[in-house]
This record gives sequence, structure tokens and C-alpha cells, in this order.
Amino acid sequence: MSVNQTMIKDVSKDVKRIFKERQSILSFDEFLDLVKNKPERLMRSAAAYLQDCFLYFGETGESRDSSGNIEDIRRFKLFDTGTDKGVPIVGGEGVQQEIFRVLRAFVSQGIANKVIFLHGPNGSAKSSTIEAISHGMQRYSEVDDGAVYRFNWIFPVDKGSTPRSVSGESGPIGFSARYDENSGKEESYAYLDDNQISSKLQSEFKENPLFLIPMPFRDKMLREFVALSKNIPEASVELPAHILLPGLSKRNQLIFENLLAAYDGEIEKVFRHIQVERFFYSRQYRVGISTVEPQMSMDAQEKQLTMDRNIANLPAVLHNIRFTESFGEIVEANRGILEFSDLLKRPLEAFKYLLTTVERATLGLPSATQNLDVVFLATANEKHLDAFKTLPDFSSFRGRFELITVPYLLKLSEETRIYQRDVIAISKMKKIAPHTVDCLCLWAVLTRLKHPDSDAYPNELREIINRLDPFAKAMLYDQRPLGDGFVAADQVTLRQMRSLVMSESVGNVIYEGRFGASPREVKALLYRVAEDTEAETLTPMSVFSELEKLLKDRSVYDFLQFEARNKYHDTAFFIRNVRDWFAGVFEEEVLSAMLLVEEGQYEHLLSRYVDHAVAFVKKEQIFNRKTESHDAPSEQLMQDVESILGVSGGEPMRFRESLLARIAGYKIDNPKDKIEISKIFFDHLQRIKEHYYEQKSRLIEANMRAILVLDGEHERQFTEKQLGVARSTLKELESQFGYDGASAKECVKFLLMTKDQGPRP
Repeated sequence: MSVNQTMIKDVSKDVKRIFKERQSILSFDEFLDLVKNKPERLMRSAAAYLQDCFLYFGETGESRDSSGNIEDIRRFKLFDTGTDKGVPIVGGEGVQQEIFRVLRAFVSQGIANKVIFLHGPNGSAKSSTIEAISHGMQRYSEVDDGAVYRFNWIFPVDKGSTPRSVSGESGPIGFSARYDENSGKEESYAYLDDNQISSKLQSEFKENPLFLIPMPFRDKMLREFVALSKNIPEASVELPAHILLPGLSKRNQLIFENLLAAYDGEIEKVFRHIQVERFFYSRQYRVGISTVEPQMSMDAQEKQLTMDRNIANLPAVLHNIRFTESFGEIVEANRGILEFSDLLKRPLEAFKYLLTTVERATLGLPSATQNLDVVFLATANEKHLDAFKTLPDFSSFRGRFELITVPYLLKLSEETRIYQRDVIAISKMKKIAPHTVDCLCLWAVLTRLKHPDSDAYPNELREIINRLDPFAKAMLYDQRPLGDGFVAADQVTLRQMRSLVMSESVGNVIYEGRFGASPREVKALLYRVAEDTEAETLTPMSVFSELEKLLKDRSVYDFLQFEARNKYHDTAFFIRNVRDWFAGVFEEEVLSAMLLVEEGQYEHLLSRYVDHAVAFVKKEQIFNRKTESHDAPSEQLMQDVESILGVSGGEPMRFRESLLARIAGYKIDNPKDKIEISKIFFDHLQRIKEHYYEQKSRLIEANMRAILVLDGEHERQFTEKQLGVARSTLKELESQFGYDGASAKECVKFLLMTKDQGPRP
């Protein structure tokens, strides 16, 4: 046996094993055994199935931002598994919670009677969110908890007829029964080989096989199964409303009635013809998941079947049925989800049928009205929705839509995660310097922010809200230091108001995140930078250059056409914001790389000062590790640090008391977090670092200039000691922060130019 044959044989064994484990083909009796063990799982509606799918993957009760701070945000892990392409949905927790809330309402009401309508700007992940849900459904259907079943009609070949042929009042029906001697029952046709099957009719609507049990027997049986599984009285059982409705399509109902008549009402013999088949949701093959594109065609149609081989070989008792086949996106989506992509791009008349289809959960076909079990979703951008709202018909649709806003992301740390795969792809061609993508993403976030409405806040907070510029707002949203424009007390106040500020415009027509640079545009900019630059490494400076080119033609992008107001929508000013931000970040990295100060020295000094100041206020002593004794707080240490922090002569006691109050306030707001002095007193830490820089500024500047001349003809302008420090700094920038030699020198040059230009207004 060849290697290939061996491999194929192994694959065959595995496929066969999986097929059996999944119980892909069952007789009707075997299916009822499953229902008896798991009644609630196997009679779920599409909405209930989707709700359980969300819960199956679990959820997180908290997440950490870029600074390590804990945020109490519920996020469904379903969206971390990503789309079919493996791309997770970044952010969007609010949208996920709203979708889940609507699903719960559908389950509670017993009917999915509204369209879950995701609306937002272009590129805000509306379709990707639905694609992630589809991918989750597909994966859930592959596990035992998510198993779903449909049925086929099986009619055997008549060649195996025996004298024991079956007759009804209408005479022989064209095939014989098979008898199981061991069980004393007539066998099911579910497991017949293909050569023993004359006709096989699939159910195009994928109806639940439970609908084959007529009412009220279905009600009684399911009620009994649920009572047994839950160990409760049958009278206490509440069955889902949809499972008690007539669920079979017209074609299946006619086949069932004709067979029942032919068998003189012996329903057990009808069930022999049922082959229960497990199916798996698939967006690609449109099994239980379908998408309606913005086209001018009906989403469900019907055609008569005449030349079909399966129809021609049916027994004579079924020849009186006029067989039709339903097809189209709605039919494919039954028992799953149907997405109307860019719904409002279609003419209004093309989707008016949704009013009755969604409200009644029925589909009107030429030959019958079919009950549906579908969760309808739709997407639209804001421009089309605004236009739709002006139409007289909008009020009729409003009651059938659950509008869910999907804005752009407003947190820098989330925005940067969107482009992780792009960074990996580009890095195969060119190196990317640290913070290059951060700079581009920060600029994009700044373009999306909305001027706060001070009237929405109490009088005592309006002054600080009016001072909240776009850069400070972006830092606030991502829980980073807000910048020099806000003293420590202001930063604490704004951090306490963060949730209020972020939710200020929620529900408004002009909400924050409706306008600005879209992720698609940011991605295009990133690739443009990668293609246009001649340097081997992409740096923040190449991003700044590309952004300045972008601003030259304001007619291309809508967000460039807004009038600037109090620094908001000032896209040119945002570039300066980002440049200054990067200069500050890189400056800290350079200082750390110079090794002029031991790692953590600033934090250690601040921590010692806080310990002594708090002990002083509480009139306690400090434990001295060297002498192993308790000493009074060091007045000299406190005065030295307070002089750096700019505490004037008459204020030390009040300032020290404020430290204690700030620690207490942090502990109240973050009871689970460990007290980190560097996080609580980030502004004081920054001031200590700046003080050190001012003292060493000449030495630091000389070192940076020496870095620029390394391996060049101007090296002789510096001493060997200076060149040694420069080489050591460059090596640290590479090993500690990820710069290569070329990008590190380019960033050093940029920082020196920024220092020469002085602070910007």
C-alpha cells in the first residue's frame, strides 16, 4: 500500500468516526430518544439557539486597558473567536450587549418579530459583527450542545417486495415494509443504501423533525419530556410558543397526510420514511445563514418540480401532489439568521414585505404561507438612514426595527489592535518602528471625537469640561495621563467622570464616533506609507508626512470638511498633537536607554516620599530596614521632593494631607486593585522625571547628537567617552524598545528638532 493510500485510509477512518460521534443520520425513533434526554435543546427557536450560542463561548466580566487599569465591561468571547477569516472584533462591547438584549426579548416573547438593525458610519464593523456571529453559530453547531437536526423523506426501491406487502384503503402504495425480527418492529428506511432508495426528498426549510408529530400529541409528549428532565410537574412546564405552531412546509404536510391516509392512520409507518439528519450552519454554503445583498430581486421564490428524478420515482399515492420547491435567501436562512446587507440601498418597495414577514414570522409564497424561524439582521450607513427617516413610511418600519448604533472606536489601545494582522504583513517587507501605528491610530481617534456639551453637566464641572480638548479626551478615554494642561486634582476629577463623558452623546443623532477617519481609510494610509517611503523602516515621521499630504485635498474625505471648533475637527492641529505626543514618549525611552538613572529610581524616590509624608500626617514612624528600628519621617527627604514638585513654603502640610486623601479615594474606586504609587501619583512622577531632565539636559542633548554622528565623518567632534555612551544608548534602544539603528537615529533627529523649535502653542 502506498503512502498516499495509507493517508487516505487514515482520513477515512477519522471521518467515519466523527460521522458516527456526531450522530449525523438517525431514524425518527432515535431522534426522539435524543429529544427525551435533551428536550429543551432540541426544540429551541433560532433566537434561543443564538442566545445559547452567545452564552456557550462565555463572557468576560472585566478587561484591562493599555495602562493595565481594570474596566468593568462585559464582553462575549464569541467575538474573540473572530470571523471566518480569523479576525476578532475589537471593542464593540456595547453593541454586543444590545444584540444579546434583543435576543433575550425575542426568547421571552416567543417570536423574533423585529429586525436587529445595525447602523453606523462606513467601516465601523457592522457586517463584521454579524459575520462573527455567523462564525460562532457554525462552531457551536459542531459541538453536542449546539446539535441541530432536519429531516428527509426516504422511499425505498420496490424490488425488495415480499408477499407481506403493505396495503391501505387505497391499495398497495408501491413499496414493501422491512421487518426487524429482533425488535418486532418494522425497520426505518433511514439507513438504506443509496441503491435501495428510489426517492429522497429534502426539506428545503430545514424544519425541526418534531413538527412531524401532530398537535396536541406534540404538546403532550414534549411537556412530558421536559417534566422528566427537570423533575417538575407537567403542569409547570412552559413550552416555547413556536414549537406548538404548524411548522411543516406545504409540501411536507401534503406528503405526511397522503402517507398517513395510505397507511390507514398508522403514523408509526409514516415515521419509517423519515431520515433525521444533523446539519451544520455555514455562511459559505448558506445553510441556516444567508445574506441578502442590495439587489432588486425577491428574497424567496417558488418553482414547480416536474422533471426531477426524485419526484418521478415517488410512489403512486403521492402523484396527486403538485410538487413545488421554495428557494431564495429567506428559505436558506430558516432556523438561523438572515442578514440584509446595506438594506437601505434597496428601493423601498423591494423590502416592504418585511413589515408583515417579520411581524408575523411568516413568508407568503404563491402556493402557501410558511411559518418562519429566522432572526433578521440588517446593516446601513448613517447617510442612508438619515434619508430613510425623512420618508413617510419610516414610522411603519420604526416599530419593526431594533436600531443599534455601531460607532467608530474611541480608545487608542483598541484602535491599534485592529491593524495587528496588517502590521505582521507589512513587517515581512519592511521593519516598523515602535509607535508608528500608534501615531496613525491616535490621529484617527482624534478625528472622531465630539466637542463636549458643558450644559449636560453640573455647574461646578462645566469649567473643566470646557477645557477638555480632543487630545486630553482621547487620553481620558484610554485611561492615560491627560497632559500638562490639567493639574493632578483636575485629572482625578475627570477620571471619576470618565463614564459620564463617554456616554454623553449616546442616543443622539449626532453621536460621538459617527464621523472621522474610518478603519478602512486608516488601513489604506498605513499601506500607502509602506509603499511610498524609500526608507527601510517605517517610522512615525513617515506617518506625519503622509497625513500632511492627505490634508491637501479636503474634498476626498467628509471628516476633513468639518469646521474646526475649540480644537475639535482641526485635523491639521491633530498632527501637531500626535507629533508632540510621540516626542514625549520617545524622550522617556531615550532617557531610559541612556542608563543615567537606574530602572525604577524615580518610582522608588516617589514611593519613599509618599511613605514618609503619610506617616507624618498620621503621626506614625517609618521602619528603617538598615537599623531595624522605627524612626521619625525624614523632614529633609520630604522637603527635597516637595521643592521638586513646586510645593511652596506655607503649603506642605495641606499637600501631604492631599496625598493621603488621594490614596483613600483610589482605594474606594478600585477596591480590588493593588495600590501602585506610580499610578496614583502619575503627575508627581512625571514632574520628578522632568526635573531630572532639566538638570541633565546638556548631557542628554550631547549624547543624542553623538548618536547621530556614529559611524560617520563627524565622530571626531566628540570624545571617546561620549561616543561610548551614544553606542550604548543606541544598543539599548534596539534591545529594550525594538528600534533598529536607522529608525532610532531618525527618531533622535526628530526629537532634537522638536526641542529646538520649543513648545507649541
